[in-house]
Amino acid sequence: MKNTEEHADDIVADMEKNSIESEHKKEKERIILLSIGSNLFLVIAKLIVGWMTGLVSIVAEALHSANDLLASVVAYIGVKQSLKPADKEHPYGHGKIEIITGWIENVLIFLVGAGIIYEGVKKFIHKSEPQMVEIGIAVMIVSGIINFFVSQFLIKKGKQLRSVGIEVDGEHLRADVITSLGIALALIVLSITKKWWIDPVAAIFVGVWVLGIFLRLSYTLTHQIIDKGLEDNEIKKIESALKEFRQIKNFHRIRTRQSGSTIFIDMHIEVDGQMTVDESHGLTLKIEHKMKELFKVCNTTVHVEPYDGSTHADD
Repeated sequence: MKNTEEHADDIVADMEKNSIESEHKKEKERIILLSIGSNLFLVIAKLIVGWMTGLVSIVAEALHSANDLLASVVAYIGVKQSLKPADKEHPYGHGKIEIITGWIENVLIFLVGAGIIYEGVKKFIHKSEPQMVEIGIAVMIVSGIINFFVSQFLIKKGKQLRSVGIEVDGEHLRADVITSLGIALALIVLSITKKWWIDPVAAIFVGVWVLGIFLRLSYTLTHQIIDKGLEDNEIKKIESALKEFRQIKNFHRIRTRQSGSTIFIDMHIEVDGQMTVDESHGLTLKIEHKMKELFKVCNTTVHVEPYDGSTHADD
């Protein structure tokens, strides 16, 4: 039987674990809601400007932002569903829902890139010149600036929180930064040089860049599907943390994978063969808590073995 002090330690450890995960979930939801809010503002603003000026190009850009709004809503659903606790049918949680919605967003990025190239080629063939260039420049610059700050924040937080849904949403908005500012720059040059072909050529280059984002995110999402392990520098963090525990004589078989924003870690540790079950259990709780400090939302499994004086190569 555990004594009262050890039982109290277990309760405290569980409370700290739940507190960390709860705050993590709330932060992810707040970040995605910021993306939805900014996209909703841009859609409304562009529709109003398009209606006031009668510019079809601005209305088309409003529909482009509506695509971003849809992507953000998809990302929010993915993040929200991925944070559901594990249940009988999904004992490892729902983290991979975020990968599915990430792919939906990534496909939307592909469609945006392909659509921009299509419009650029069509304008180049028909030699169509944009009207009321100055208003178009102003709208594109404002849109680009807003999306720049929001996308940088989302990508940074997506990496910190290990949320592929948030990161993909940020990349989606960063694609809009390039499209908006790229087209604005092209329109400025067009207004100075009066060369009609600058607009469609710039659009084609921007579209190709957006397709590059699609390919890069496809690589990231695919590796999460096939359970790619953590990077070497993160494995070294785990090893350094284990070396802090004087009770651990040796460790091996550290394996990792990521499902959504949840990291799964399992490891084998070797301890003094005379250590009691209660003592080894207390040690594993401390290791689990340490991994929480390092990676926030993670599931750690520790296999305890008696130390026999030999060394093990990772297998």
